[in-house]
Amino acid sequence: MELKNPITFFSLLIIANIFTYILTIAISKLWNKIYNYQEDLLKKEIIGSILILCINIIIAIPGYILWVNDLIIFSEYNIWFSFVAVFLLMDFLMYALHYLSHRLSLLKKIHSKHHEHSDKFNSVSLYHMSPWEAIFFGLLLTLITVLFQFNIYGFILFLFFNWLYGLITHLNGNTYKPFLFIFTTNTFHKAHHKLNNGNFGFYTFFWDKLFKTEAKR
Repeated sequence: MELKNPITFFSLLIIANIFTYILTIAISKLWNKIYNYQEDLLKKEIIGSILILCINIIIAIPGYILWVNDLIIFSEYNIWFSFVAVFLLMDFLMYALHYLSHRLSLLKKIHSKHHEHSDKFNSVSLYHMSPWEAIFFGLLLTLITVLFQFNIYGFILFLFFNWLYGLITHLNGNTYKPFLFIFTTNTFHKAHHKLNNGNFGFYTFFWDKLFKTEAKR
Protein backbone atom coordinates (compact mmCIF):
# COMPACT_ATOMS: atom_id res chain seq x y z
CA MET A 1 0.00 0.00 0.00
CA GLU A 2 1.43 3.37 -1.03
CA LEU A 3 0.71 5.60 1.95
CA LYS A 4 2.08 8.70 0.22
CA ASN A 5 -0.74 8.51 -2.31
CA PRO A 6 -3.06 11.35 -1.20
CA ILE A 7 -6.25 9.34 -1.77
CA THR A 8 -4.90 6.42 0.26
CA PHE A 9 -3.46 8.64 3.02
CA PHE A 10 -6.46 10.87 3.58
CA SER A 11 -8.99 8.05 3.17
CA LEU A 12 -7.25 6.05 5.89
CA LEU A 13 -6.83 9.16 8.03
CA ILE A 14 -10.52 10.09 7.87
CA ILE A 15 -11.75 6.52 8.36
CA ALA A 16 -9.42 5.94 11.34
CA ASN A 17 -10.46 9.18 13.06
CA ILE A 18 -14.18 8.64 12.56
CA PHE A 19 -13.92 4.99 13.63
CA THR A 20 -12.04 5.80 16.85
CA TYR A 21 -14.44 8.68 17.60
CA ILE A 22 -17.47 6.40 17.31
CA LEU A 23 -15.69 3.67 19.27
CA THR A 24 -14.84 6.16 22.03
CA ILE A 25 -18.49 7.07 22.45
CA ALA A 26 -19.66 3.44 22.29
CA ILE A 27 -17.13 2.18 24.86
CA SER A 28 -17.74 5.13 27.20
CA LYS A 29 -21.51 4.65 27.10
CA LEU A 30 -21.16 0.90 27.68
CA TRP A 31 -18.78 1.53 30.58
CA ASN A 32 -21.17 4.03 32.17
CA LYS A 33 -24.07 1.61 31.77
CA ILE A 34 -22.16 -1.30 33.34
CA TYR A 35 -21.04 0.78 36.33
CA ASN A 36 -24.29 2.78 36.62
CA TYR A 37 -22.83 6.21 35.91
CA GLN A 38 -25.41 8.75 34.85
CA GLU A 39 -24.14 10.64 31.83
CA ASP A 40 -24.76 14.34 31.24
CA LEU A 41 -24.11 15.10 27.59
CA LEU A 42 -24.97 18.47 26.11
CA LYS A 43 -25.60 19.18 22.44
CA LYS A 44 -22.84 21.82 22.42
CA GLU A 45 -20.38 19.22 23.75
CA ILE A 46 -21.20 16.89 20.87
CA ILE A 47 -20.73 19.72 18.36
CA GLY A 48 -17.46 20.69 20.07
CA SER A 49 -16.19 17.10 19.95
CA ILE A 50 -16.94 16.89 16.22
CA LEU A 51 -14.96 20.12 15.73
CA ILE A 52 -11.98 18.55 17.50
CA LEU A 53 -12.39 15.43 15.36
CA CYS A 54 -12.16 17.60 12.24
CA ILE A 55 -9.10 19.42 13.58
CA ASN A 56 -7.41 16.08 14.29
CA ILE A 57 -7.83 15.27 10.60
CA ILE A 58 -6.89 18.67 9.19
CA ILE A 59 -3.80 19.08 11.38
CA ALA A 60 -2.25 16.08 9.61
CA ILE A 61 -2.04 18.07 6.36
CA PRO A 62 1.19 19.98 7.23
CA GLY A 63 2.85 16.70 8.20
CA TYR A 64 1.74 15.05 4.97
CA ILE A 65 3.13 17.95 2.90
CA LEU A 66 6.46 17.75 4.74
CA TRP A 67 6.52 13.99 4.23
CA VAL A 68 5.90 13.98 0.48
CA ASN A 69 8.57 16.68 0.12
CA ASP A 70 11.06 14.54 2.07
CA LEU A 71 11.30 16.96 5.01
CA ILE A 72 9.92 14.15 7.17
CA ILE A 73 11.74 10.88 6.64
CA PHE A 74 10.61 7.60 8.15
CA SER A 75 13.26 4.98 8.82
CA GLU A 76 13.54 1.22 8.55
CA TYR A 77 14.06 0.86 12.30
CA ASN A 78 12.25 -1.93 14.11
CA ILE A 79 8.56 -1.10 14.62
CA TRP A 80 8.66 -1.76 18.36
CA PHE A 81 11.89 0.19 18.82
CA SER A 82 10.26 3.19 17.16
CA PHE A 83 7.08 2.77 19.19
CA VAL A 84 9.03 2.75 22.47
CA ALA A 85 11.13 5.72 21.34
CA VAL A 86 8.05 7.81 20.49
CA PHE A 87 6.36 6.70 23.71
CA LEU A 88 9.29 7.73 25.94
CA LEU A 89 9.75 11.04 24.15
CA MET A 90 6.07 11.95 24.21
CA ASP A 91 5.66 10.82 27.81
CA PHE A 92 8.17 13.48 28.88
CA LEU A 93 7.05 16.19 26.44
CA MET A 94 3.38 15.79 27.34
CA TYR A 95 4.18 15.89 31.06
CA ALA A 96 6.19 19.10 30.57
CA LEU A 97 3.54 20.77 28.42
CA HIS A 98 0.76 19.63 30.74
CA TYR A 99 2.64 21.09 33.70
CA LEU A 100 3.13 24.39 31.87
CA SER A 101 -0.56 24.38 30.93
CA HIS A 102 -1.28 24.75 34.63
CA ARG A 103 1.38 27.39 35.25
CA LEU A 104 1.47 29.78 32.26
CA SER A 105 -1.58 32.04 32.00
CA LEU A 106 -2.16 31.71 28.24
CA LEU A 107 -1.79 27.91 28.21
CA LYS A 108 -3.83 27.69 31.40
CA LYS A 109 -6.69 29.56 29.75
CA ILE A 110 -6.58 27.22 26.75
CA HIS A 111 -6.36 24.06 28.89
CA SER A 112 -9.18 25.15 31.23
CA LYS A 113 -11.72 24.06 28.61
CA HIS A 114 -10.74 20.42 29.14
CA HIS A 115 -11.15 20.84 32.91
CA GLU A 116 -14.81 21.74 32.59
CA HIS A 117 -15.31 17.98 33.02
CA SER A 118 -14.07 17.52 36.56
CA ASP A 119 -16.66 15.67 38.66
CA LYS A 120 -17.75 13.24 35.97
CA PHE A 121 -16.58 12.23 32.53
CA ASN A 122 -18.98 11.66 29.67
CA SER A 123 -18.62 9.89 26.33
CA VAL A 124 -16.95 12.89 24.63
CA SER A 125 -14.69 14.02 27.50
CA LEU A 126 -11.62 12.89 25.58
CA TYR A 127 -12.54 15.36 22.84
CA HIS A 128 -13.69 18.13 25.16
CA MET A 129 -10.92 20.69 24.75
CA SER A 130 -10.00 23.99 23.15
CA PRO A 131 -9.34 23.77 19.40
CA TRP A 132 -5.94 25.30 20.14
CA GLU A 133 -5.03 22.36 22.35
CA ALA A 134 -5.81 19.90 19.56
CA ILE A 135 -3.76 22.00 17.13
CA PHE A 136 -0.77 22.17 19.49
CA PHE A 137 -0.81 18.41 20.02
CA GLY A 138 -0.93 17.75 16.29
CA LEU A 139 1.92 20.18 15.63
CA LEU A 140 3.97 18.57 18.41
CA LEU A 141 3.61 15.17 16.76
CA THR A 142 4.63 16.72 13.44
CA LEU A 143 7.65 18.39 15.02
CA ILE A 144 9.08 15.19 16.51
CA THR A 145 8.82 13.44 13.12
CA VAL A 146 10.79 16.31 11.57
CA LEU A 147 13.49 16.08 14.25
CA PHE A 148 13.68 12.29 14.56
CA GLN A 149 13.34 9.37 12.19
CA PHE A 150 10.88 6.70 13.28
CA ASN A 151 9.49 3.64 11.59
CA ILE A 152 6.19 4.82 10.12
CA TYR A 153 4.27 1.80 11.41
CA GLY A 154 5.78 2.22 14.86
CA PHE A 155 4.61 5.85 14.78
CA ILE A 156 1.11 4.82 13.67
CA LEU A 157 1.06 2.24 16.46
CA PHE A 158 1.82 5.00 18.94
CA LEU A 159 -1.05 7.12 17.57
CA PHE A 160 -3.41 4.20 18.16
CA PHE A 161 -1.97 3.71 21.66
CA ASN A 162 -2.39 7.42 22.41
CA TRP A 163 -6.06 7.28 21.44
CA LEU A 164 -6.70 4.09 23.42
CA TYR A 165 -4.91 5.42 26.49
CA GLY A 166 -6.80 8.69 26.27
CA LEU A 167 -10.05 6.74 26.15
CA ILE A 168 -9.10 4.60 29.17
CA THR A 169 -8.05 7.57 31.31
CA HIS A 170 -11.30 9.42 30.54
CA LEU A 171 -13.58 6.66 31.79
CA ASN A 172 -15.31 7.24 35.09
CA GLY A 173 -13.31 5.50 37.82
CA ASN A 174 -14.58 2.34 39.42
CA THR A 175 -11.51 1.70 41.58
CA TYR A 176 -9.22 3.75 43.80
CA LYS A 177 -6.01 2.50 42.21
CA PRO A 178 -4.12 5.42 40.62
CA PHE A 179 -1.42 3.23 39.06
CA LEU A 180 -1.15 0.03 37.05
CA PHE A 181 2.52 -0.94 37.30
CA ILE A 182 4.17 2.26 36.00
CA PHE A 183 1.13 3.48 34.09
CA THR A 184 -1.46 6.03 35.08
CA THR A 185 -5.13 5.05 35.29
CA ASN A 186 -8.47 6.79 34.97
CA THR A 187 -8.41 7.27 38.77
CA PHE A 188 -5.06 9.05 38.51
CA HIS A 189 -6.30 11.33 35.73
CA LYS A 190 -9.65 11.95 37.42
CA ALA A 191 -7.81 13.25 40.48
CA HIS A 192 -5.97 15.65 38.18
CA HIS A 193 -9.24 16.93 36.71
CA LYS A 194 -10.84 17.34 40.12
CA LEU A 195 -7.97 18.75 42.19
CA ASN A 196 -6.22 20.57 39.34
CA ASN A 197 -2.90 20.74 41.21
CA GLY A 198 -0.91 17.67 40.18
CA ASN A 199 -0.89 14.34 38.33
CA PHE A 200 0.35 15.85 35.09
CA GLY A 201 1.63 12.56 33.64
CA PHE A 202 -0.11 11.26 30.53
CA TYR A 203 1.06 7.66 30.25
CA THR A 204 3.30 7.03 33.27
CA PHE A 205 3.60 8.53 36.73
CA PHE A 206 7.43 8.62 36.51
CA TRP A 207 7.77 12.37 36.02
CA ASP A 208 5.23 13.16 38.74
CA LYS A 209 7.26 11.00 41.13
CA LEU A 210 10.54 12.57 40.03
CA PHE A 211 9.34 16.18 40.25
CA LYS A 212 6.99 15.57 43.20
CA THR A 213 3.86 16.74 41.42
CA GLU A 214 1.49 13.97 42.48
CA ALA A 215 -1.94 15.38 43.34
CA LYS A 216 -2.53 15.89 47.05
CA ARG A 217 -5.85 14.38 47.97
